[in-house]
Amino acid sequence: MTKILFTMRDGTYGHDDYGVIVDSASFDKLKSLGELFERPDVDSPEKLSAALSESQAEVLITCWGSPKVTAEVYGANPQLKYMCHVAGTVRPYVDREAIEGGLLVSNWGRVIARSVAEAALMMTLSGLRHTTRVQFELHARKGWRCEAAHTEGLFGQKVGLHGLGGIAQELVKLMAPFGCEISAYSPHCPDSVFEQFGVARAETLEQLYSENRVISVHASKTDENHHIVNADLLAKMQDGAVIVNTARGAVIDTEALVAELKTGRIEAALDVFEEEPLSEDHPLRGLENCQLIPHMGGPTPDRRRDMGALGVAQVERYLAGEELQNVVTAAKYDLIT
Repeated sequence: MTKILFTMRDGTYGHDDYGVIVDSASFDKLKSLGELFERPDVDSPEKLSAALSESQAEVLITCWGSPKVTAEVYGANPQLKYMCHVAGTVRPYVDREAIEGGLLVSNWGRVIARSVAEAALMMTLSGLRHTTRVQFELHARKGWRCEAAHTEGLFGQKVGLHGLGGIAQELVKLMAPFGCEISAYSPHCPDSVFEQFGVARAETLEQLYSENRVISVHASKTDENHHIVNADLLAKMQDGAVIVNTARGAVIDTEALVAELKTGRIEAALDVFEEEPLSEDHPLRGLENCQLIPHMGGPTPDRRRDMGALGVAQVERYLAGEELQNVVTAAKYDLIT
């Protein structure tokens, strides 16, 4: 039987409670696929290397909190062929050199895209309705109507997507009933995807940020994208426009965003931040035109089991010699957040 090393944390698998990642049905299925070694205690590359060596595992299952498959770990364990990462970004969990050396790696792909897109839609609606300002008025000032809340709806709005990956594509679907005019800036995305989703291509970020009432950020965290949303871009946004970020905090220059928000000119709804968790005195706190969500846009805990079900299905495909979904190549590794 194929040996499988399972490094997910206690409490995240094997039961059916709220927030579980690998529910009991998926875990039972996994145990039927090979000889399973449960090692939730493995918390460092050194311990991981030892566990791989001891089990002689060919398949490694990882998730949030798993130790990294460094180039050294991979080099010391030539029997390791496939790393099934049940979560999203693999950068903290495997070295690029291991992928270049032949390690097959997959992640959750688009399985949680709809959940994050749902959050982006909620934040868009909240931003247009100025719910943070309204909540300050009702809760903090014990008032009633907020005179500064010049609310708008989403119907018929012009929406700009900074990136047109899986989450942005799901957001386009969710916005369909609102009849929005949607454009996107995504230089790596082929024209066929734009055509498939009925999205117009913005040729520049300046065009995207200046022409749309809503900006939803879906850009990856890469060196190229670090602080790509700067003071100049923010200044081009329309008065009363909304910027939503469910991607990565470092895509937006926080200092520049704070300065722009303090003018009261635009609204923001943020799920991700350069500093996480936010410090008690972080300048974003207390801004009435900035909705803050503590990096919980998705997947919501009730949908985490989708992650586990996909991971188990991937292992089953691998063992059957079938093509895997969501393979992370070295080239893709360079582009993902």
